[in-house]
Amino acid sequence: MDPNAVLSLCHEHAGAEAELDMDRVLATLVPVPRFEFFPMAKYMAGWDRIERFYREQYPAFAPTVTGYQMLGEWTNERAALQEYVIEVGGPSESPGTYHVMSMMPVDEDSGLLTGERLYCPEGFVRALLGPIFGKLEPVAGA
Repeated sequence: MDPNAVLSLCHEHAGAEAELDMDRVLATLVPVPRFEFFPMAKYMAGWDRIERFYREQYPAFAPTVTGYQMLGEWTNERAALQEYVIEVGGPSESPGTYHVMSMMPVDEDSGLLTGERLYCPEGFVRALLGPIFGKLEPVAGA
């Protein structure tokens, strides 16, 4: 896929997240998305789980973000990578300042995101996922 198209798709996904437009967010994903969290080597996958996260948990998480800065973004024909510093406060389970790298791979056939691979501290994952955190599964072979 053209790297500019990959980056546009990732911007659409992130923009929809920022606007809490979950229908738009979900429209950027393949039918069986997978979200992985490293270095924890845990994941969640499947439409039902990801849709539940975006419709129920993400709107609860978003107001706890008190600030963020994108440090950079990179892309090629297979994925985009965005690096952030995200400040989480408020009623969050894990307040703090977190460095987060999000890689968003693209499925070549459908032109949609296969999910996200996040490299971040466990505290950020706990804040992001809330009660869903306990349902993560181990990444095989990691």
